[in-house]
Amino acid sequence: MDTNEKNETKTSTPGSTSFMFHNSPAMQELLLKPISKENPIVNDVKIRRLYLQASSQQWYAPQKLNFDLPVDPEAETRKAWARISEVFYTLEKMGLNVIANMMPKAAGKLKSDEVVNYLAVLCHDEARHVFVIESYLKKLGAPPVYDYKYHVLGQAASLGFYRVENWMFSTLFSENFASAFLRRAKASPRIDPFGAEMCKYLMIDESRHLHFLHIVLPDVMDRLSIMGKTYVKASQYFIMKFSEVISRSLDADAAYVGINRRDLLEEIFENVEKAYEGFGVTRQFLRFPKITDRGLATATISYPSVS
Repeated sequence: MDTNEKNETKTSTPGSTSFMFHNSPAMQELLLKPISKENPIVNDVKIRRLYLQASSQQWYAPQKLNFDLPVDPEAETRKAWARISEVFYTLEKMGLNVIANMMPKAAGKLKSDEVVNYLAVLCHDEARHVFVIESYLKKLGAPPVYDYKYHVLGQAASLGFYRVENWMFSTLFSENFASAFLRRAKASPRIDPFGAEMCKYLMIDESRHLHFLHIVLPDVMDRLSIMGKTYVKASQYFIMKFSEVISRSLDADAAYVGINRRDLLEEIFENVEKAYEGFGVTRQFLRFPKITDRGLATATISYPSVS
């Protein structure tokens, strides 16, 4: 078979990207047009496209990641990454549990079957993240432990009034937190080869999760009552303040591996503020907590023993 025949076969294969979106308007109509509930609150066309993109970008961790890659042989570095990764593991596992609980509630509230499809893929993403970080902790010599002192974040994000709206805005903060942390962790001078590769692939998923929120949250914000906006505003301030306070306990470990906690939080808050501006609201709507330097290593780091 010559090159042209191979290319023709490849582009004519049902299910390939070129077949779906370029070669056949009929297939575009079949695959891209949503079959939605009447009067959906969100943009079902964009969410259906994102669902197809998310499905095509799924990856199988044992094939994509080289689990034979080494971790840092230096004991203090492993301990620091283990303590940081345990927090990240807890937050990802919490997110998985909350998504599984909120999926049917979100679909009903937003009147969208396309949201169900996308959130199912998102749930798979979170399960994969939990599996990968759990494996990383094992490589670091630290058995994975769910830290219940962070459990209140999941409760604040998904319980009470306006739970669907509050959960989605809480997810905006948590996804920005994860993206900023992963980017800085990957660039850390003390990250090991496996950790860097793990961060790279997790960041791809986190970017897509943020895309979903930027699609749905403007419509959610437009339909929130004054009371609903006030509730979300108060809840989001609590979540950000709690995160700022709890993150102080990681100051020494973050500084040890080259991550500045203040810079990290400032980047997260700035990204969240920009997102809210895109929804038509400003800093006057959402108050951000003050970032305190209590416990933050501000002098030259001498890498003391981290027990």
